Amino acid sequence: MQAAVTRRREELDELTLRRAQRGDERAWRDLIARYQAPVHALVWRLLASRAPHRAEDVTQETFVRVLRALPRFEPAGPATLTTWILTIATRLALSELRKPLPASLEREPLTEERADHASERARLGAAIARAVAKLPEGQRAVLVLREYHELEYAEIADALEIDVGTVKSRLSRAKDALREHLTAMGVRL
Repeated sequence: MQAAVTRRREELDELTLRRAQRGDERAWRDLIARYQAPVHALVWRLLASRAPHRAEDVTQETFVRVLRALPRFEPAGPATLTTWILTIATRLALSELRKPLPASLEREPLTEERADHASERARLGAAIARAVAKLPEGQRAVLVLREYHELEYAEIADALEIDVGTVKSRLSRAKDALREHLTAMGVRL
């Protein structure tokens, strides 16, 4: 419940939303400035295993689609603006993952910068990022939306067009797989 309260406070104010829906460019810039970081973080996490080079393009495409569809967004509807935008970003990222990689970008293992070996927190964060990137896309999407973006189960179900029970089972499997990946990497939690 606390996560939902926190997220509602972070929503774009109603006046700016209405101005953006009418096509006000300053309101568009405010909307993009507010949501760019969470959208990019979501997209990057979803694409990290296969197409991190596409994160910027998918983030931009998300906002192109958001601004086109914004006049039809209903603030009193079932989704908050944050959920609606993250849903668009999630669907675009998952669609990107289904595309074949160009031959020049065939899967190379991700390399992690290890500039600061003394920082245990940085090491753990890198290990978690690698482990999350190894998850199947459905599990990764549910985990990222729940743990990084604090969406409720019903919001995730709506965003991914799956049942709430499926969200719960994918999240459980993702957490189990994450623990296994981290254990295999020698990370103790």
